[in-house]
Amino acid sequence: MPPRKKAVDGITVPAEQPPAPIGHNVDVSDDALIAENFKLEDLIKQAQAKFDEWAKPHKERIQEIEKTLFARLTERKADKTSTDSGTAYFSDLMNTKIESTEKLFDYVADHWDEFGADLKLNLPISTVRQYMDNNAGALPPGMSHSFFRRLNIKRS
Repeated sequence: MPPRKKAVDGITVPAEQPPAPIGHNVDVSDDALIAENFKLEDLIKQAQAKFDEWAKPHKERIQEIEKTLFARLTERKADKTSTDSGTAYFSDLMNTKIESTEKLFDYVADHWDEFGADLKLNLPISTVRQYMDNNAGALPPGMSHSFFRRLNIKRS
């Protein structure tokens, strides 16, 4: 039976539906919840595919525009162009990679007052777990940890 409609200020609107049942004391089986989860995921995938198809020519045009502006700025040897519609500009981003940890640590140790507060260290989780296994569950000195639990649902 469809939900009843009620009049609010002379306008007919659908009656509010009760929230979906949650928790372990509901009449909905685990199988039904998993099936509904997959149905909703499939609907989202279908909608995303339609959106991606619609957006493809627009994204291609954006790439063309960016290439054209890049070429124009490079040709003019300019870092930016400002217009009534907006500004296009270059950003020079830098990524770093440690090639020799020993050399870096020696340098930081020699210049501790300047760089010590910015030094960050980390250990791989497998190393931490091994230490914990060998030390009655205790963490290495100076470390803390936290946990979270994630639900994964796989198709059968």
